[in-house]
Formats: sequence, structure tokens, C-alpha cells
Amino acid sequence: MKIVHYVRLLLILLLIVGCTEEKKYITQVVGPQDWQGPTVEWTSPLDADVRGTVGLDLSVRDSSRVTELRLYLDGRVKDTLFATPYRFEVVTDSVPDGVHLCEARAWDEHGNMGVSPILRINVANSMAQGPRVLWVPDSFQAIQAAINAATDFDTIRVRDGTYYETLNLFGKAIWIESEHGPLACTINASGTSNVFFIPPSHLASTIRGFTMTAAYIQVFMDDGARLDLFNNVFVSASTSDSTYSFIVTGSVGGHIVNNVFSRSRTAVQLFNFFGTFENNVIQQAWNYALWDAGRSENPVFHGYNTFWQNGYNYSGFSQGVGEFEADPLLDMADGRLLPGSPCIDAGDPEIQDRDNSRSDIGPFGGPLAY
Repeated sequence: MKIVHYVRLLLILLLIVGCTEEKKYITQVVGPQDWQGPTVEWTSPLDADVRGTVGLDLSVRDSSRVTELRLYLDGRVKDTLFATPYRFEVVTDSVPDGVHLCEARAWDEHGNMGVSPILRINVANSMAQGPRVLWVPDSFQAIQAAINAATDFDTIRVRDGTYYETLNLFGKAIWIESEHGPLACTINASGTSNVFFIPPSHLASTIRGFTMTAAYIQVFMDDGARLDLFNNVFVSASTSDSTYSFIVTGSVGGHIVNNVFSRSRTAVQLFNFFGTFENNVIQQAWNYALWDAGRSENPVFHGYNTFWQNGYNYSGFSQGVGEFEADPLLDMADGRLLPGSPCIDAGDPEIQDRDNSRSDIGPFGGPLAY
């Protein structure tokens, strides 16, 4: 009997222990993934006049560790930092006098990227006083009035609107740009000879971010001129067989990048061009899109251009590297390339868009796009 009693007690104790034992569960807790890029801000003054070696300072903030910070000068990588302090030392003696655009891009340890605003620096190593920023129509009612008052290396910035003018740069090396881009700012020449006449100069001027229309020749470069054209729209106001978008006479130099040339007899005529013609859209030229008017081999590099609905794509030129014929799918109302556009990430791979991708072809791509 005692054995049976002890067995019963043992079974009761085992039952009590089994009923009171806590079940334990292990749950793995994972923190939220960081998808936010760093915040990158300049602490150096905007529109700074600089000479010699200049320090450009930035503030970079992120919830994760920042692993890399790059400085882009006019769209190309200039320097890289991997730790604080976030200060770039730029030797301006190695770049031409005039306006240059700086941008910084930072990456955190998760690969997220943050982009700074554009910082303009006015390099003026050859000037006793720094260049100025002249606003139209704030200080000058007309663009030509601002050009007349400007001196070499000044910047003319134009508010939104349509300006009925024909302009002469008088050989001045100045930077002329619209405030918000070619869809917001038009220069209408009202049937005169030129929107811009570019006389000879030993220094280059820059024209950025305008729609130019209604001239016999939208931009005319005279022998010995120097000019850079970025992110402009050229369009004839009529289907006249005598209109040109851009024409060169003699030996000139410059960079014609990320523009669109539309609706003209001949879109672009180059004589003896020392420079680059790339990332452009040339469309609806009923005669020639790109015409070599020189008598010998033209020194220009042309490539990564898109042609569409032209009578002839080339006269005197052969097809350049990265060039093709296709509908660019430009959305001129919203200022973008439509999905599926062959121009997306098809520009010069040495040039980057602001999102750090390969440059797009046309007026909405490149480092100076709006």
C-alpha cells in the first residue's frame, strides 16, 4: 500500500510541475531600416567671389554614419572626403575666371545619398574687384541694358517672362542665365536677325536656361567668339526655309551641351569649332540637322546627340559616338523626359545628372539642368 501511495504522490507532483511551467518564446527584434539620405547644406556664403585657394565648408547630418562626401565642380568630381571636417580646399588658379557651379553629394553606410543645393562661386583671380550679380528686371528693365552695364565675369540673372529683344554681348565674358529655366523664360527676337550675336572675345561667355525664338538665326557666333550654351531651347516661330537655330562663322570655341534645337531650315551650322557639341536633341530641321560648313576637318567633338524628323541628320559630318535617331519623347509642358525615352541615361558618361546617374540627353539633363 505504501508503494502505491508514494507512486500516486509522485504523479501528482509531476502533474503540478507540468501545469505551472512557463512557456518561453524568443522574438527577434529588428530596428527599422534607414532609407533617408544625409542632409547636406553649405555653410559657405552663396554667390561668393573667390580667388586663389578657397575653403568650401558643409554641414552634413544623418541618423547613420556618413561614409563619403564628394564635391562636384561644373558637374564633374573635384574632390572626395571620407571623414570630418567637411571642408573642401579648391585651388581656383586651375579653373577659368567666371561663374562655376559647386554641388556636394553625401552617402551614408546604407547607401542612401543626399544632395546639396547648388553653390555658385565667381572666380576672379584676374580682377581687383569681384564680379557682380545683375538682376533683370529688378535693376535693369531689359536684358540688353544689363549687358551694357556688365563687365567681364559678371552674372546676369533673368526673372521669368518673355523678353522681346535682340541681344549683343559686345565681346564681354559674362554669364547670362534665367532664374527658373527655359520653360519659364523666353527671348523673342520678333523677326529680327538674331536673339544673340556673339562677337570675338578671348574669354568665353555662358548662356543658360532660355527659350530663344523668332529670329532669322537664334544665336550667331562671329569669327573668334567663345561661348558655352547649356540647357536652352531653340525653336523657330515659323516654318520659313531661311531660319537657323545656331550658326558659326570662322574659328570659334566653346561647349554646346544639353540643348534642344527644333523647327528650322538648318539647326546647327559649324564652321571651325574648337570644343564640344554633345547631349543635344536636334529635331524637325527640314534640311540639315548638323552641318559642317568648314573646308577641312572640323576640330569639334560631337557625340551623344539625338536626331528626330530631320531632312538630313548630317552634312559633312559622320555619325558621332553615342548618337542615334529616335523620338526623344520630350514633355515640354512639364519639363521632363517621358517614361521610355531613349534619351534617359544616354548622354556622355563623363557627365552626370544631379541624381548621380549618367546624364540624360536634352535640355532637362546634365549638371546645369533646372
